[in-house]
Amino acid sequence: MTTPTPTTTSSHTAQEAKSKLLQNLIPKVLKDSSDSFQKSSPQAILQYIQDHKLHEPALVLHLALPLWKKKKISSFYQKIEPSIQYLSLLEQIVIAALFEKKLELASDALTDIQITAGANSLRYRKLLALCLEASEKYDDALGIYNDMLSENPSNVYALKRKYVILRSQLQDLEARRCLNDYLEQNGSDAAAWVEMAKTCMEQGDYKGAAYCYEEVVLFSPMDANLHCTLGELYVTIGGDSNDDDDDKGNYVLARKHFAQCLEFDKGHVRAMFGLVSATECYLECVEKDASHNNNNNNNNDKKKTTKKKEEEEDVDDVEFVKDLRAHGVQQLYKSFDRNTAMGGTNVKELLDIVF
Repeated sequence: MTTPTPTTTSSHTAQEAKSKLLQNLIPKVLKDSSDSFQKSSPQAILQYIQDHKLHEPALVLHLALPLWKKKKISSFYQKIEPSIQYLSLLEQIVIAALFEKKLELASDALTDIQITAGANSLRYRKLLALCLEASEKYDDALGIYNDMLSENPSNVYALKRKYVILRSQLQDLEARRCLNDYLEQNGSDAAAWVEMAKTCMEQGDYKGAAYCYEEVVLFSPMDANLHCTLGELYVTIGGDSNDDDDDKGNYVLARKHFAQCLEFDKGHVRAMFGLVSATECYLECVEKDASHNNNNNNNNDKKKTTKKKEEEEDVDDVEFVKDLRAHGVQQLYKSFDRNTAMGGTNVKELLDIVF
């Protein structure tokens, strides 16, 4: 009895994997297809993969390559023009080959698309740009996407691919402009707002990041982690302003978002820490503002009256904030009411030092 070679073993394993994929997929096709004669054909399975946007590149190549070599147009596509069916098959082959890193195969299929559809077709140019990206020819790919956008500035596909290239090339400012153009036309894309927020944070633009996350909150108003992130952002930008009123306003917003987070998740320790931190910062701002007002004795009567009203409002708010801080610290004590593994240090003692 001979021992199988590694090549034979790996080939056999790959074939078994393809068979399992096929066995798992065929029942779905059988269930969704109405034509009993065609429902298990390779064309039906490929159509099912395309319609449901499944990621099965190995299976696509396994089923599509024989059809491409024979250039066989199945009766499954009787109602569709043969050229469209053939182009769709080639497009699946190109994309699957790129995922499998078979660039030569993708190039061959792309050549057939050029012959069938022409070099000026949108389908050919999109796939050509993808092949250029896979070959790390990013400038050439960007040229194609820019041409698409000059023809149609609202081309979502081109905007997305252009952003991906710029982002991968660390051209952050250009990538941000590109993503901004996309959001101007697709403001309902929550994932794009999250991506923009992350980009702003990486560039130190915390105000921009807070604006983006405020948009995301509109899509997921009950997401506790989102409110916690927003609270942290407002605490971060609270001290960046030269206007003390703006600083206090940011800390008030931070308080609200931390409180909202705790409303949804009472055990959210990070939000509790954030709430205590926001109240501490707010009280520091009030003290700083009070000392500043005491040093300025040359204001006119109108300004003095306005300041007096603001101070009265601050007094009520300060008392509330102090109670809120005390409640937050108390809750943190309850969360860490025992010794931890941090070198035997009692976390409660650390909280006493901090607060």
